[in-house]
Amino acid sequence: MATPEQRPTPAVSGPADAESLVAAIVEQITTLERIIQEETGLLKASRLRDAAALSGTKSDAARHYVHALESLKANAIALARWSPQGVARLKAAQARLADALSVNMAVLATARSVSEGIVRSLASEVAAPKTLNTYGAGGKSATGTRQTATPLMVSRSL
Repeated sequence: MATPEQRPTPAVSGPADAESLVAAIVEQITTLERIIQEETGLLKASRLRDAAALSGTKSDAARHYVHALESLKANAIALARWSPQGVARLKAAQARLADALSVNMAVLATARSVSEGIVRSLASEVAAPKTLNTYGAGGKSATGTRQTATPLMVSRSL
């Protein structure tokens, strides 16, 4: 029995096979696009844990997408011959996926930048010397500064 990684590539031998393969590949692209858009929406809503929970589903969809692309490469000439409209549908689906990935990458970069800024400002606050804003016995400013930084532990996982 072949594992998903060792699946034989279906051979396209006619227009019906070509349309069937195009439909299967477009379905894989659409599934991955939907998951990426869902993740993007969750990230925009600052629901990082929910977005991180999609990683397994996204990985599975990406793996199926890669297998679909392998089938596409193996049958590219036959698809162009027997289903030129299908090739156009594939190109349109791929363009939509590329757009969704572009937006997703921008949102991920923004989330990373914001979280790094938060960690940096927290670290500088913790490391800053603490002085009391009071006056001492002679009317002079008290000089009680803390010489060592307070320990800080940050988990970088989502």
